[in-house]
Amino acid sequence: MDENTIIHKLLDVFEYKNTYQLQTSNIQPQDMYVLERIFFHGKIVVKDLSKQYSIPPSTMTGIIDRLENKKLIKRLRTNVDRRAIELVATAEGKDVVEKHITEDKLFSKNLFNTLDAQKKEILKELLGELLTNVQKECLFSSEMELGGDLSGDD
Repeated sequence: MDENTIIHKLLDVFEYKNTYQLQTSNIQPQDMYVLERIFFHGKIVVKDLSKQYSIPPSTMTGIIDRLENKKLIKRLRTNVDRRAIELVATAEGKDVVEKHITEDKLFSKNLFNTLDAQKKEILKELLGELLTNVQKECLFSSEMELGGDLSGDD
């Protein structure tokens, strides 16, 4: 199987994961991503969240509105700067993220358990190396990095 086919088959697997988790949570993947970030930070200022995760403010506002309407987060004014809005996950929001994390762990376990133990460890090691070395900003560059070519005939 060539690299392009592998990437597209992996994308299909992860798209299935997104679709499944949309059905179980009724939360769009991008909204869940933001809810998770709020959950992991405990409390975060909207501006910092937008900047740290490269989400445009207008997009962030829509996501926050949807999450707040579902009662998954609360907006809080800070005592330090009354103009700044902090976000916190509600108890319901925390439950949703914890369920999502449980599903993620189950997905990962079942995905990797399709291989025998030795192959699973090799794959995890190779993926770890790939993710450590990848430079996202170069992924769509026609410049050949690390001696690769665009034909996929390595």
